Amino acid sequence: MGFKTSLKSAEGHQLIANLASAFGIDEQNADTAVEALDRELRARIERNMLSRGGVADVLSLVTQPAAASALSEPRNLTSPNLAENGNHILDVLIGNKHISRGIAARAASEARLDPGTVEKLLPVVASLMIGQLQRQSQPELEKLVQNVPGLVSAGGSPLPMPGDDIPGIGRESQRSPMPQNPYERLPDIVRRGGGPQVPGGGSLEEVIRSIFGNLLGGNRGVIGTMIQLFLIRWLASIARRILSRMLTNR
Repeated sequence: MGFKTSLKSAEGHQLIANLASAFGIDEQNADTAVEALDRELRARIERNMLSRGGVADVLSLVTQPAAASALSEPRNLTSPNLAENGNHILDVLIGNKHISRGIAARAASEARLDPGTVEKLLPVVASLMIGQLQRQSQPELEKLVQNVPGLVSAGGSPLPMPGDDIPGIGRESQRSPMPQNPYERLPDIVRRGGGPQVPGGGSLEEVIRSIFGNLLGGNRGVIGTMIQLFLIRWLASIARRILSRMLTNR
């Protein structure tokens, strides 16, 4: 079940109610705004995953230990820490505050809300979306590190998922502490194009792209997204040429 589908679940309805209460808006308006923001953010993630570096960026966000904390702490939806984390996600996925404001403005128009309110809502929705991706990708990522020898710890046991309790607390762990994020090497492996082949699944990059693509609920896949971007650019180029001729003939 992807994030878009999860919004229709009982937990999703409660999440919308929590957001509406936290931001002082009507639940129906909150639902419309979240769906609009979800649509825009999913498109951004799909676009990012067209490149190896983009896959690594998304993986880095999803494997942060605290990524899913927003889902389990509804009282902190307006906390500065959550907003800061959400803004970091937007910087990675979008990297341009002007574009982020445009996304918020379109969602605000669709939901009939004040743009300023939706600008504050955007980083929260980004945090929730990445948290949901972490929660839902955990079984697949766990299976991945179990099946690929190069992605397991030196002791031969699978790497724990972010948020898991790490054993060995005490004097022994003080001598050889475990890293806070045992998945921190994965984004770098993907970014460099290295890593072992996944049995029956191709490269690590392709498998991770497929995992996230399925969870995002996209039917187009990478090729479909590339075709769509090509068509948009081609049509924009034709429109510019036509406009240029119209202006020249005046």
